[in-house]
Amino acid sequence: MEARESVMSNDFIDQKTIADMLSIKPKSIYYIMESDNTFPKPLVLSPRIKRWKKAEVVAWIDSKLEK
Repeated sequence: MEARESVMSNDFIDQKTIADMLSIKPKSIYYIMESDNTFPKPLVLSPRIKRWKKAEVVAWIDSKLEK
């Protein structure tokens, strides 16, 4: 039950949401993933469905803003 609660306590976001946060096109997320090894790794649910932890993406954006 603990593992289930920890997954449920995380917010997961999709490629479109990340693109909206960065004001870019959704397909550009894959370019960022290939060119920046600090970008958070997605949770792969199927070959076509990927989700990211919102907190990790926000922390990545904050680290970019600090530089």
